[in-house]
This record gives sequence, C-alpha cells and structure tokens, in this order.
Amino acid sequence: MTVLSICIPTRNRQIYAMSAVRKMLTCERQDFEIVLADNSDDAAPLAQFVADCRDKRVKLLAPEDQVLSMRANWERIVPETSGEWVSYIGDDDYLDPELCEVIRVTKKTVPNVDALTWGRLYFIWPEARTGPEVTKMPNGSHLVGIKKDDMIRKLFFWEDASDRPKCPFGVYHGSIKRTVLEDIRTTFTGQYFGHPIVDYDNICRTMMVANGFVYFERPMSVFGACKASNTIGLRDEKAAESLIKTFRKEMDGTIEASNFPFPIELGITAQIGHVIESFKQEQGIEITAWEENFIKACARNCESFNNRKAFEARKSAYRRAIKEWRGKDALALFDPKYKYRPDIPPFMGFNNNELSLQMGIGGAESAAEYYGILETMMFPIPLLEGRLQ
Repeated sequence: MTVLSICIPTRNRQIYAMSAVRKMLTCERQDFEIVLADNSDDAAPLAQFVADCRDKRVKLLAPEDQVLSMRANWERIVPETSGEWVSYIGDDDYLDPELCEVIRVTKKTVPNVDALTWGRLYFIWPEARTGPEVTKMPNGSHLVGIKKDDMIRKLFFWEDASDRPKCPFGVYHGSIKRTVLEDIRTTFTGQYFGHPIVDYDNICRTMMVANGFVYFERPMSVFGACKASNTIGLRDEKAAESLIKTFRKEMDGTIEASNFPFPIELGITAQIGHVIESFKQEQGIEITAWEENFIKACARNCESFNNRKAFEARKSAYRRAIKEWRGKDALALFDPKYKYRPDIPPFMGFNNNELSLQMGIGGAESAAEYYGILETMMFPIPLLEGRLQ
C-alpha cells in the first residue's frame, strides 16, 4: 500500500529536483512514491534521470505540448498519485520519506486526522546567498492536536499573524489525505487548485473541508530557495520584478481579488491577501474584524527589509493602498519601524525551543544534504511510537 505521494512540480530547474529525489531514494521504505511533473522546455534531462533511477517508486509526467501554468501543472499531478496521503514540495526543497512513519503513528493516536503539518527548516542554496545566513531549527518532537476554529481565526482573521497568517495546514510542506483533496474538488470549483498562488489557495480550501489537524513539532522537510526560486523574489527587488512578470505571463486565472487595491508587487502579505480575498469572494464568505490584523501584517512585511530605501518605498506603497482600501483613518493602525541593525550580530544558540545556527553548517550544497546534517540533531523518527506509549 502506498501511504504517501510526494509530488514535485518543476519548470526548468530539473537539477534541483534530481538532488531531492536521489536522497529520497536512499530510504529503504517502499510505501511512498515520488511523482515528478516536468513543465520544462527540455524534457530530456529529467526523462533520462528517471530512466537511470530504475526505481518503481518514481513516476514522471512529461511536459505537455505547451507550457502549463503553475496551477495547471500542480492540478495534473493528483490523478496520477496513488498514496493515501499527498504532499507537495518545490523542486529546490526536500521532504523526508520517513513522514510515512509519522503518518502511521499519528493515525493510531488521532484516528480522525486528515491534515498533518510539521516544523519548518529553511535553506538558501549556496549560489543564491549574498553572505552568511543564520536560520532556526525547531527542537520539539511532540504531536499536537490543533483546533480547527483556532486555525480558521489564524487564516481568515489574520490573528497573531507575522507578515503572513500562522496557518500551515495544506498540501504544500504539509500532508493531507486524498479524501480531503477529493472533497476540495467536489465542494468547490471542480478543481484541486483554484488560484494561481496555489499553496495558500490550498490552505484556504483545506481549512474548509478537513476536520482533524495535527502538528508535529519536529521538521520533516526543507523550504529551499535557489537563485531562480520565487522565494528569492522576497529578498531581491530586481529578481522579484522579473519573477512576477514571468508568473503573470504563464499563469491562468485571475490573481487579484476585486476591490482589494494591494499590488502583488508589494510582497508576501499583499499576495496572500489576494488569495484569501479571492477565495472569500468566490465562496460568498463575508467576515468583519480582520482588517486591523491585516494592516498590522502589512507593517511587518515592511519591517522584514534590511535596506532603508526599500523599506521606505514599501512603506509608502502600503500606505497608499491602505488609504484607498479603508480610508485615511485606517493609517493609524499602520506604523512599521525600520529594525535592521547590522551592528548587532545575529543571535546564535538555543532559545524558545529553537536552535539558531549558521545555514552553511557542514558545508551542505543542497536542501537534501542540509536536512541530512540537521537530522543528526533531531528526534529519531523510529522512536516516535515508543515515546507516545
């Protein structure tokens, strides 16, 4: 029986996907599969790689006659999977197949679980770094049941948000049961993914149809960012302009919600805002008392910049959007502070159940290598069931 389908859509970044797959296939488990959806201009590299793997756990969806949107490439994967549970990662990311064991133990502990997520690791590929990077590794190892109502407030009301909602439950760097995906398709628009920004679109839909939510404190995957990654656009203004232009050119559907005057070029907060507002408008959902939290998230988005000029430009742009959206009085809620202090070295060490460390630890050259290094410091998955008895 296939417990888990690991889905990896890719476009012209096959070398990164190959790195992840090589590491996954060193796992001796036979209850997972890897489904690669190649949307690249040249089909040969990934086709040859899969042929050379000679492993029945790997399935390849070849490029179609024309370039697909990100949404369409994600959409075509689901019918080709056979796992009871489904997870998606980016081609420059990594996911541990031992997630199958976590799923097995979680089902014994929480029989109604249908949405599972875990702690996060972040890795900037070496060629994309401009200098030393400090990152955090969660150190917990508990399975924690999460109330659906709490997550709905986190997502749709932006409760306690940073620059984005604190609701991690979805198919991207999370795992949901196949039944949830099918419920999403039949409940909403007849599609598994309905918005061009697929990850947060799926979070919205998962929150509406799933019922049993579990958070595993230990990291099981790595969010990677290579030089061509959309994530790099959050750190590099020039890269963001090019990436957004390409995304618009290749996307299908409409990215902007009606009557929500926040250009997606403003950053992650504006982008997620459009996803959530689009979903609410599509479903006729009307809620109030979320606007203040969203405006504060916009301020935190500004505060993430470590360049004064970029900070001031983003602050001014958000002010214009907020004024147009909710009027001059709403600006009283928007008060971002420039916080970057290059004279203060970043914290290194253990605090609040997280270990802050140099991203270059062990000389990792890939997200898979990085996970392998940090895994030696994390709770061993084979001991999880015994701990809960």
